[in-house]
Amino acid sequence: MLSSAKNSVMSVAIKAAESLFSLGGPALLHSVGQRFLRTSGVGLGAYPVAFSPEEVEFFRHDAADMFDATRDYEEALAETGCEETDNFLKRGRYLMLHQFAGFAADRIETGDFAECGCWRGHSTFMLSRILERKGGGDFHVFDSFEGLSPYTEQDQGALAPTDPEAAEKRRRHFAADFDSVTRTLSRFPFVHLYKGWIPERFPEVADRQFRFVHIDVDLYEPYVDSIEFFYPRLQDGGVMVFDDYGSAGFPGARRAIDMLAARFKPTMNIFFPVSGGVWVK
Repeated sequence: MLSSAKNSVMSVAIKAAESLFSLGGPALLHSVGQRFLRTSGVGLGAYPVAFSPEEVEFFRHDAADMFDATRDYEEALAETGCEETDNFLKRGRYLMLHQFAGFAADRIETGDFAECGCWRGHSTFMLSRILERKGGGDFHVFDSFEGLSPYTEQDQGALAPTDPEAAEKRRRHFAADFDSVTRTLSRFPFVHLYKGWIPERFPEVADRQFRFVHIDVDLYEPYVDSIEFFYPRLQDGGVMVFDDYGSAGFPGARRAIDMLAARFKPTMNIFFPVSGGVWVK
């Protein structure tokens, strides 16, 4: 663990290096960064060559010509105005989300979809495309549209913000315009939006059965509330996907999921290296 003084020195050094090497443009900055990683002990790997996203077909520039998941992801990205959130790790998580949603829709012919936390509707739009093709069931989507709920003690640690002002800024960042999201998703008549803090509107779907549930609520308490409500209503063989497991910025998600895994004992319990995870009942 670096001391405070070493952290300060490192911060100054990084800023100086960024200023110096940025003069040579992105190509020089990229080259220097790769050389540093190769000699740092972290490494880029060299099997068969140093890794770049293009080594994986799903991340190629023409991936949409090969994969429904890429087409759905990129269409949803554009339709919801989330282009600035696009990155390698998010694509990895959404590839897994897409596959497990399709798996649930194929494996179980009837039953609803649900999502807790939709922000601007990127994942919602992508999942709606799957349900539109597969057919059957409604899609119930819950979000406050006012940002994240308050941080609790269980949400502290790792890379979670320690400054109250920073935490409040992050909470507000995840607010979204309800009317805008409603318009974007209006092409899917089976999608129902429930505006309100989790879990206050869950009772409205208490009589429904679900084959797929996506939970992306970041923090400990709404994760606990969402899993406790939806897992008992998940059909046998149904799938529950978590967006935030393993995210150092939201350690409360992992704590909630681990705690409830011990109680519910899902048949399959897998977590992804790019953060996120899945239970199969």
